[in-house]
Amino acid sequence: MPLLQTKDLRRVFKETGEELEILKGVNFSMNAGELVALTGSSGSGKSTFLNLVGMLDTPTSGEILFKGKALSQFSDREKDMYHRVQVGFVFQFHHLLSEFSALENVCVPGRILGTSDAECRERAEMLLETVGLKDRLKHLPRELSGGERQRIAIARALMNHPDLILADEPSGNLDEANSAKLNELFGELNEKFNQAFLIVTHDEKLASFAKRRVVMHGGCIQNVE
Repeated sequence: MPLLQTKDLRRVFKETGEELEILKGVNFSMNAGELVALTGSSGSGKSTFLNLVGMLDTPTSGEILFKGKALSQFSDREKDMYHRVQVGFVFQFHHLLSEFSALENVCVPGRILGTSDAECRERAEMLLETVGLKDRLKHLPRELSGGERQRIAIARALMNHPDLILADEPSGNLDEANSAKLNELFGELNEKFNQAFLIVTHDEKLASFAKRRVVMHGGCIQNVE
């Protein structure tokens, strides 16, 4: 059974009385532990697709299945657990809390879930060491580089042991050197934790690290490599 599957997924937006069809019947699946890069030109529907999979938006028609169950059939509690536990999010901008240290930022998802402070701290320290920031635990975001802040955001996404990480242009705001480090990190994390990563990216080097590459064009899956 695939970890994630979409069936004839469509998303239509209505603007000024006209319908704009962004996704035109997307069929897609990925397995647990897989690292998939979703590429395509701007406006092809990549971010819209990621928002639907992350339950940040609702499809016009079609189904999204997670571990064989349609998201549309999830109870309120299942939706809450999907956002808090089963899926981790990494965005183009890190969205760290400015007055929280690196350690405190990574702990946030665990504390929202009700995990004890000691457990949160232990896991956050391990994750920050894994992403190469064991010497930055007490630093505030403004004291860190863009690449370091994005690595903290990745550690935060991993906090509650999610099955799936959704990343939307995670290296989009980074220079070439930091982008290269981030690309390698995704591969290392995928191997270390065996969690699935679905990464929307324009970065050809990041796409090359993926075990599978999916190309979206005009709201459809055009090619799989």
